[in-house]
Order: sequence, then structure tokens, then C-alpha cells
Amino acid sequence: MILNRIRQFWHALFSRMGSSEISFVRSSLNLEEQRLFFQMDRPTQTHCVRVAKTCLKIMPPGQPVNKELLIKSALLHDIGKPANAIKTLDRVMIVLIKALAPDLFYKIIKKNKSWGRLGRSFLIHVNHPDQGAQLAQQAGMSPEVVYLLKSHHQPAKAGEPLELTILRQADDLN
Repeated sequence: MILNRIRQFWHALFSRMGSSEISFVRSSLNLEEQRLFFQMDRPTQTHCVRVAKTCLKIMPPGQPVNKELLIKSALLHDIGKPANAIKTLDRVMIVLIKALAPDLFYKIIKKNKSWGRLGRSFLIHVNHPDQGAQLAQQAGMSPEVVYLLKSHHQPAKAGEPLELTILRQADDLN
């Protein structure tokens, strides 16, 4: 787990959107969806591309998976995080505090104004699934995409679509 977090931090600092990543995004999203994707900051864009590519790798063979829905949702799952609203150091703090001091994490969310920029970052992080789902709905995306964006951080429930399970796993790995 710690090695995974170090890798995530490295990616947040140094990953770039190369021509192959941009081509992947353009071939997977329509123009309105691309507009939303490219409004995210670079670390979030590269994270979403890694999540989408991980989805492709971990799709269970022989299972009925809507690949187009899955990739679109993976590329857009963090559109509810406005560009540069969460700084890299804030991301680190969110991960560390949520893992090591969950009570403090929820205290910061409840009293976010007294925590300044860090409190706002925590609140954006917590609310980004709902905000992303709202943006997707406003952009006319399918109810299935809206559902996956809204649900990707919720606890798993029986009967959920396989695409949501794969999206959560890929997001956790990245």
C-alpha cells in the first residue's frame, strides 16, 4: 500500500499527457466530454488516463462488460475536481489523514472554513463524485455514466454493475 501511495505521489508530480494519452482520450470521448476532461488539471488528467488503462487490464475475461461505458466513466470519474482546486500537497494530506486519522479527516470536513485552503480541498475531494455526476448530467451524458461517476467512492452494494466494481478497483490501484 505504501509503495502504491509513493507511486501515486510520483505520478502527481511528474506524469505528463503525451500524444498517445491525448489520442486515447480523443478516441474515447466526444467533444463535450473532452472539454470536461481537459478542464481538469494535469495530475488529475493523467490519473484518469491511468485508471482507464487499468480498467482495460483488469476487465475479467468472459464477463459482459460495457467497455465504452467503463472507459468513458474512468476518464471522467474526477471531473468534479475543478482544475487546481486541490494542490498536490493537499492531495497528500487528504490520503494520509484519511488513512491514519479518519476522525480528524471528518472533523476537517465539518469545520472546513476554519482549516482554510486545506479544508476547502478536503470538502472538494469528498463532494467530487456528486459534482462530477451533476456536470455529466448537464452535459447530456447517459444515466449509466452519471451513476458511475456519482457512485465510484461509495461502499460496494449487491447488484451493482460490474463496470462500477472495475472502476473502483482501478481507481484504488492508481
